[in-house]
Amino acid sequence: MRHAWRGAIDAVRDVLFPRGCAGCDMPDAVLCEDCLDMFSGCRERILGGEPMVRVWSAAIYQGLVRHAVLGWKDHDDVELDAPLMHVVVEVTKHGLLPYLDREADVYTGNGVVAVIPVPSSPASIRRRGRYHTLPLAYAVASALRSDGINARVSRALVHTAGGRKSVQQISPTQRMQRISGRIVVDACDEAYGACDKVVLVDDIVTTGATLKECTYALRRQGVNVLGAVVLADAVVPRYDDDCNG
Repeated sequence: MRHAWRGAIDAVRDVLFPRGCAGCDMPDAVLCEDCLDMFSGCRERILGGEPMVRVWSAAIYQGLVRHAVLGWKDHDDVELDAPLMHVVVEVTKHGLLPYLDREADVYTGNGVVAVIPVPSSPASIRRRGRYHTLPLAYAVASALRSDGINARVSRALVHTAGGRKSVQQISPTQRMQRISGRIVVDACDEAYGACDKVVLVDDIVTTGATLKECTYALRRQGVNVLGAVVLADAVVPRYDDDCNG
């Protein structure tokens, strides 16, 4: 019944207040073809140091890409779930999976690859009313299963920090200090308990501090992080890092 009412309300809203593209505001589009095309890249970035983390992203976090992601992330534009799920599936196919071809043991079926969305703080989840990266994690897990990998979504990572926004103009050191020790593992999660490898999923990578902290927490539990899939990278590349290059 709740879903029926929500559908009726959405239909009335669309008649009274027609929506525009989340990127460029083109009328009657959730994400127009031109804006969706801005998410069609595949970039590989290696977060150096210890732990080293491989990150695959679809776009640079600027301009219309930034506008669309913020509308989805912070302004409850849930209609963007479907196109952005498609985006992370493509990044998984063209970035993560070719890399995993070199990790043959993930295809043996003897273990589980847990796909874990990077957690937001409890305050951020309350403000948004949902765990916004969870649909992306389900899309990535589905793409992995389609390739023969035993992948399951897990919510084993928990963020214990306050509710300040994650994307801020602070230095990598400040960001690492702010996030340090704030992400912990809930070992009771069923999918996590069966896994020995993890793929992380997030919306944006900036300094990489959050992904590194997630990796620290998992490695302390003896779990190998294969890499991360994200929508956009805030760092403009200085070299050709196309996944297909």
